[in-house]
Amino acid sequence: MGLVQRSVVIDATPEQVFGLMTDVTRFGEWVFGFAGLVNGPSTLSEGATFRWRMKGHGLTLKPRSTVAALDAPAGYDEEIRIRGILRGQLSKRVVAEKRRTRLVWSFEYRLIGGPLGAAVDWAVARRVAQRAVQRSLEGAKKTLEAQKVPARKGGYRQRQTAVR
Repeated sequence: MGLVQRSVVIDATPEQVFGLMTDVTRFGEWVFGFAGLVNGPSTLSEGATFRWRMKGHGLTLKPRSTVAALDAPAGYDEEIRIRGILRGQLSKRVVAEKRRTRLVWSFEYRLIGGPLGAAVDWAVARRVAQRAVQRSLEGAKKTLEAQKVPARKGGYRQRQTAVR
């Protein structure tokens, strides 16, 4: 059984962060490996089940996710299952700080396959899960903070001078 815990501080309100997390139509902007929604709602609610496509390492997988508990805007728990490969629980929490918001993910998973699954987890899956969680959090930060970057006046590009 594996456990991945990561967090990121985002310069946005808790409502904005929670809104991004529950808007399935925007998952492609920030969720690492997300390749499209197969079926399910456009906005997550408690008990909602959705199937999506995930691409990575030359594979296309179709995880099925169910929102087990939802407490707006504090976060939600999601059960993820990739048939014959993985079962997991992803806990997404939104924590308000002074002027920012901390997004905390905790992914507890188990690869199917007994001792062989444990060996694959130790060799490969643990790093893949860590990378996917970290890149998704970085994607959420980039997506929400990109909205706040002011446009450059004048509409021109500054030329960088050569350093000698």
